[in-house]
Amino acid sequence: MDSIDRAIISSVFENCRISYEALARQVKLSPNAVKNRVHNLIEDGVLSQFLVVFNPKVIGAESFQAIVTTNGTESQRDFVNTIGSHPAIGHISTLATVKGGAYLVWGEFTSIDMLHEIRTYLRNLEEVVDLEIYVVLSEYKEPLEELGKLHLRVLRALRTNPLMQISEISQQIGLSPKTVRRALREITDSQRVRFIARPDFAAGSLVNLHIRIEWDETLITLEKLKKWIHSEFPLEFWSPWASATSSLMYAEFVVESLQEAECISNTIRESEFVKSSTTLVAYSSGKFPYPSQTLLNELLDTEEE
Repeated sequence: MDSIDRAIISSVFENCRISYEALARQVKLSPNAVKNRVHNLIEDGVLSQFLVVFNPKVIGAESFQAIVTTNGTESQRDFVNTIGSHPAIGHISTLATVKGGAYLVWGEFTSIDMLHEIRTYLRNLEEVVDLEIYVVLSEYKEPLEELGKLHLRVLRALRTNPLMQISEISQQIGLSPKTVRRALREITDSQRVRFIARPDFAAGSLVNLHIRIEWDETLITLEKLKKWIHSEFPLEFWSPWASATSSLMYAEFVVESLQEAECISNTIRESEFVKSSTTLVAYSSGKFPYPSQTLLNELLDTEEE
């Protein structure tokens, strides 16, 4: 996997319905070359999940991240499934650790009471010995127009296959391609629904790295810190997850080797504006429906009845 594949994954992660022509313009290849790369990423399992989900702001959701530490007595597979059974939790990465077990958890919550309930649920698991949980800043756009019956009809077809071509949608729901194309444009413009991919980096023999960074706010702002990381590691830097209440961020990287991971870790740790950093390596993950996916499916099911 090279830098072009990573750029494709990043774009498809944000919008899995992006056209091959648009991707080709971004990575400066022909549409056919991009198509072949996307198909290879799908066959290799790197691009394995394509979903239709609400913009979290539509349901009033915010994001959280947690580090769950255990005594090491659990079956990892069973423990991940137990955590993932909570309706607020959508992603769990198993972390390499020298003692016990450690898991990085992502999810969505719609109220402080719900966040407290999530915290209680995780703390009360028998194997858990420590828990850190943070509300993280999100950059989702403000939703605009409400969705109508036509839009829901199109989304109902797409949730089984978000990559479905306009001609296929047209045949399935009995509307003209022109009407379907207009509905899709209106859905996109409304910013209420997202078409996303959830990649599996382990399938591409890549190392998924998370660095917990505590920085000095008197020396650098969050925005400047993110820009600095991106300028230093434009290919490797995947996403930032910044705490909403403290100068703490988990920066996610995708690298080809542990040597590359060590280089990134050392560069960040030695920066004058970084107070402390902890490097976490994820070697497997579990994916579960986020509330933004579950609630959209419930709406589509209700409207269908």
